[in-house]
Amino acid sequence: MAKRAIRGQDGYARRGLNYFVAAVLAACAIPQAAAQPSDELMVGRFFVELVGESLKQKFLPGSTDTQSVRAKAAPLVPKFTADGCEVLQWDRNARSKLSLDISRPGKYCLDQDYESFCSPFEHGCPGPVIDIRASNVDVDLRGHTVSASGTGVSGYGQNIRIHHGHIKSARLGVQLSDKGNSPALAAPGLPLNADPVFSDTGFVVESIQFSDVGTAIMVSGRGNMVRDNTISATFDQKNSSGAHLALLSYGPAARIERNTFRLSGLASGANGYAVYLRSADETVVGNNKVRTGFSRTGTIGVGVSGTTGVVLESNTLDTETAVELDEASSL
Repeated sequence: MAKRAIRGQDGYARRGLNYFVAAVLAACAIPQAAAQPSDELMVGRFFVELVGESLKQKFLPGSTDTQSVRAKAAPLVPKFTADGCEVLQWDRNARSKLSLDISRPGKYCLDQDYESFCSPFEHGCPGPVIDIRASNVDVDLRGHTVSASGTGVSGYGQNIRIHHGHIKSARLGVQLSDKGNSPALAAPGLPLNADPVFSDTGFVVESIQFSDVGTAIMVSGRGNMVRDNTISATFDQKNSSGAHLALLSYGPAARIERNTFRLSGLASGANGYAVYLRSADETVVGNNKVRTGFSRTGTIGVGVSGTTGVVLESNTLDTETAVELDEASSL
C-alpha cells in the first residue's frame, strides 16, 4: 500500500507539471504561420523550459537538489557527558530512518526524547529506535522518552542493561535476545523446543515506565533480570486469536521482581498474560503486582510452559487466572 501511495504522489506531481506546462505553452504560443521564430516565442520556450525544470527539481524523486540536501548532513561527532557516558546520536549519513546504533561495548545514554512513528506498511518501519549489536553495553535513558510505532530497543549480545527511562506506544518495548534463541520463538501457542541451549546473557531491564505498549519486554538467555518496571500493556482489541503478553522470559534462572503491571484492551475470547515463562527452570517471580482494566476475563497472571522449579513468591495477581501451567511444567 505504501508503494502505491508513493507512486500515486509522483503521478500527481507529473500530471500537475504537464498541466502547468501546457497552460504556459498556450499562453506563450504564436501562430504557426510564422516562418522564423520570433523573439517572443524564443522567450516563451525558454520560460517554459526553465519553469518545467524547476518543477521537476521540486516534485520528482531522485532529483539532484534532493541528493545535494542529503549530502549536506554533517559527519557524526561523538559526544560524552561529564561522567564518561557516550550520548546516543542518529547518524543521518548512515541511516535514512531514525536509528541510534550501538556496535561496541560501553556506557551510553540519551540527552533528549526520540519519536519514530510510521505506517506498518512502510518498508523498515518496525526497525528499533535503539539498535544494539554488541555485548557489555549499558544504556541509561536518563529519564527521556522513546516513542515508537515499532520497537523501542532491540539488542543481541550478552550483559546488556537498559534502565531509567520511558518507552511509549511501541508495539514491542524492549527485546534482548540470546543469539541462539530468539524470544519470539517462545510465544504462547508455538511448539516447544525439545532441548534448547542458552548462553549466559545476563540481561537487565530495570526502572523503565512502559506506556500503552503491546508487549513491554521480551528476553531470552540465562540469568536475566527484569525488575522495578511499571508496565501498561494495551492489547489488540481486534485480535481474538492467539495470546497476548506483557512480559516474556525465555530461558532459565531469570529473576522477575517488583514490577507493576496493568493489562487492558483484551479482545473477547483472547488470553492475555502479565508474565509468560518458557523453558525457564529455576526462575524466580516475586513481589510483582498485576491489575486489569475493565474486565479480568481472559487475563492470566503467570503462564508457565516447558518449565520446572519456578518460584512464585509474594505476587499480587488481580487476574481471572493467577497461574497457568502446561503439562510439561511444575512449580
